[in-house]
Amino acid sequence: MASSTKRITLSHKDKLKLKERFAKCKEIEQQNQPANYKNKVVIKPWGHEFLIFENENVAIWLLYIKKDHSTSMHSHPMKRTSLVLLSGNALCNTFRYRNFLSAGEAVIIEAAVFHGTKALSLEGIHLLEIEAPPDKLDLVRLEDNYGRRDTSFEGINQMATENLQGFNYFYFENDNCLGKKYGVGPNCSVSMEFFKSDSEFKRNFTISKSSIYCVCKGTLLEAEGSIAVDTGETESGTYLEGLEGLKIDSETLFMKIELNKTL
Repeated sequence: MASSTKRITLSHKDKLKLKERFAKCKEIEQQNQPANYKNKVVIKPWGHEFLIFENENVAIWLLYIKKDHSTSMHSHPMKRTSLVLLSGNALCNTFRYRNFLSAGEAVIIEAAVFHGTKALSLEGIHLLEIEAPPDKLDLVRLEDNYGRRDTSFEGINQMATENLQGFNYFYFENDNCLGKKYGVGPNCSVSMEFFKSDSEFKRNFTISKSSIYCVCKGTLLEAEGSIAVDTGETESGTYLEGLEGLKIDSETLFMKIELNKTL
C-alpha cells in the first residue's frame, strides 16, 4: 500500500547548492543559544515557533506562520525533517516539487534537502516540524525574505521567556508526557501514547482514521518485519489501518495528532 506521506529525496541541485554555500561561507557564528529551548518561544519575522517535545531521537517544534509569510529556503544537512500541517493551507517548496498541503497532510524531507513553507490561509497556519535527530543548529539558509541568509538559528535575544500563555505555549515532559492533551489551532489536538511491548501494543493500540501518528521512539513494523514508520516519521491513520500485522519490537512512543476535534 502506497504511503500517505510524500517523501522528498535529495536532488543534484540540493547537493550543488549546499556545497556552494559551504564554499562561500566560513562556519557561521552561532548566536548566543540557551542551554535548552524549553519555556521559550522563538520570535520569527514570519510568526513564531516553540519546542513541544524532545528526547534523544526527535525534537518536535510547533510553528505558526502568518498569511503570505514563509520560512527561509533552508537545509538541515544532518537530519531528516517531517512536516505536518495542522491548520489551513500551505505551500512547501523544494527544488523538485511544489507541494500544496491541506490540514492533515504531511511530507518527509530527507537530510540536506532545501525547503521552505509558505502560509496561504487568511488566518495563517499551524505546522509541526519533527526533526530526527535533534539538532537545531545544523541550519543552512539559502534564500530568505527577511535578510537572514547565511545566519544561524535565532539566539536568546529573539526568544520570549515571559507571558508564554499568549502564544498558547505547552510542552510534553519526556518522563511525564502521558495523559496530557493540548489543543493547537481551531480543530487539532496532540497527545502521546507509549507501549512497552508488542503484546501491550496489540492489546491497546487503536487506530483513528482522522489522526496522524509520529514515532518519537522505536519503530512501527509490518508483519514480515519491514519498517512501516521509522523514528521521526509520520503516517496517517488511514494508511496504518490498511497494513496487516502491525507490530513493534521495542518500547515505542507515538505522538498522536487528532484533527477535527473540538476541545
